[in-house]
Amino acid sequence: MRGASDTTAGETLKAGPRALTATDRRMLGWIGINLVVFGHVVAFETPLWLTYAYNGLLYAIGVGIAVRSPEVRDILVLATVAGVLEVGVDAFLVSTGSLVYPDALPMLLGSPLYMPLSWALVITYFGYFGRRLGETFGPVAATAVPAVSAMVLVGIFEYGARFADIWMYERAPFAMLGHVPAFIVVAEGAMFAALFWIVRLRRPLLGGVGFAAVITVCYLGSYGVFAALGG
Repeated sequence: MRGASDTTAGETLKAGPRALTATDRRMLGWIGINLVVFGHVVAFETPLWLTYAYNGLLYAIGVGIAVRSPEVRDILVLATVAGVLEVGVDAFLVSTGSLVYPDALPMLLGSPLYMPLSWALVITYFGYFGRRLGETFGPVAATAVPAVSAMVLVGIFEYGARFADIWMYERAPFAMLGHVPAFIVVAEGAMFAALFWIVRLRRPLLGGVGFAAVITVCYLGSYGVFAALGG
């Protein structure tokens, strides 16, 4: 009987991470709302103030999920710290002439005031599902899937942002992939490949600072490499 009981328990434990949890469903719903909101901004030429309101609403939803879900809480804290610190490298991208924001937006070091919240959302999404992938399929999947997903989704979001006049890229070293600089795609793939390894430490404040450093290194390094290749 003990052998049979152990087998059943082992199968349950093995299947556990693969089943959708309540937190998984909340996170998927949160992402779904984000996609609907982004689609509304892109499709209907909404005023810029609505972009601020939407980002604030989405972040508030994330806080509500984090209050109920400790497994999201530490990632949201990490993402918020990284999002605030990311404005420094965002200012660098603006200074190169690559990244352009509308003049009408209230700015912080060259970035719209909502940008830290926007980064916090994306980092939380990839950080959480990277952790879940790690629990289910191991560290290789948790590293590769967020990286590839980021490289694919960046084109979608960047195109939508340009169409909605939220931000755009005007020039870039070496190559553009449609409306997106190649160095941006490579940098975002690299940074989100690293996210799982920072999130798994469960040190949200230190992790936020660390991931902000990763973002900076990836953007500066990618820009430098592509500038050397193509000027």
